[in-house]
Amino acid sequence: MGRSCMTCASPIEAGHITHKSLNDANSCGQCVKKPPAFDKVIAATRYKFPVDKALSELKFNKQLHYARSLSHVLERRIRLSYEDTPLPQALVAIPLHPKRLSERGFNQSDIITRHLSNSLGIQLSNALTRVKDTPHQIGLSEKQRRKNLNNAFYLRKSLPTHIALIDDVVTTGSTVSEAAKLCLNSGVKTVDVWCLAKT
Repeated sequence: MGRSCMTCASPIEAGHITHKSLNDANSCGQCVKKPPAFDKVIAATRYKFPVDKALSELKFNKQLHYARSLSHVLERRIRLSYEDTPLPQALVAIPLHPKRLSERGFNQSDIITRHLSNSLGIQLSNALTRVKDTPHQIGLSEKQRRKNLNNAFYLRKSLPTHIALIDDVVTTGSTVSEAAKLCLNSGVKTVDVWCLAKT
């Protein structure tokens, strides 16, 4: 996958790594300057061909086998990433708004979460719901995405102190950041993000 920021998983070149402190040595400048709400992003792969095509087929043509196969890759990365640290206590899929869920017929993030819950032995939680029917994020700037997602989620029950949010693709991180902030404001201490692909 190449060298990535240890926090947001965005690709970074050797010359762009900050060395302000030992903890920051593998973080991109953006994450050091303005740390995100989540602790780290673990991605199975980059969002480029053929993965981008596979995920598009998954979402829009119901090719669910892509979710299962990429979830296996993600699972391996997760196991390596948590060799010396505890796994999260609960997995939370980024939810779709009921209207979008009805149109699509499934939530791809939920499929990924169920696979990881079974294979890693971590409970899944449906505590997070989407209360705002946001338009598609494709083509929006980071600022537009943040505005789009303001108050998009609602937490209907409590969560343990360490959770992982699961999504299919993380682009700017606006969606997972909004969900992470809500969880942190509700008593969660650590929020990790797991995804099939990072742009």
